[in-house]
Amino acid sequence: MAAAERAHQRAYGGGLGDVAIYILMRSCNVMMSERLARLLEPYELAPLGYMTMMALYGRADNLANPSELSDLTGETRGNMTRICDDLVDKGLMRRVPNAEDRRRVDLSLTDSGMALLDKVAPKLRRNADDFYARTFSASEKATLQRLLTQLSASMAAEL
Repeated sequence: MAAAERAHQRAYGGGLGDVAIYILMRSCNVMMSERLARLLEPYELAPLGYMTMMALYGRADNLANPSELSDLTGETRGNMTRICDDLVDKGLMRRVPNAEDRRRVDLSLTDSGMALLDKVAPKLRRNADDFYARTFSASEKATLQRLLTQLSASMAAEL
């Protein structure tokens, strides 16, 4: 943060201003991603693979095409193809011909993929609950969630 402050001082003659909020949020995002990667490492699962599987797990029919998964996760279509290929190679997802369009291929979680999520998701939930309970009071958590929801809605409106 000190380097960013020096750069802004040189460029604008002042401190960081509200850019400090962006820098802190970016830093937290990077650390949260690293933390999730460490938690998933014993399961040989990357955070994007986990999020992709959870996006599929959340669908009632357990089916989605790569474009839909790309939209659900915010990943590019090219990266989603790579992520799905890896999950298929690990036996966690399978390709399924689409019943309505023979040119389209959907993805589905395998029994192994479902079993892995049934094992991992509760552990991650407990870990997150414990982390936030150690870090914030109940009212601070509620305030943080409200502010992040407000920020998310405001940013989405500008995109």
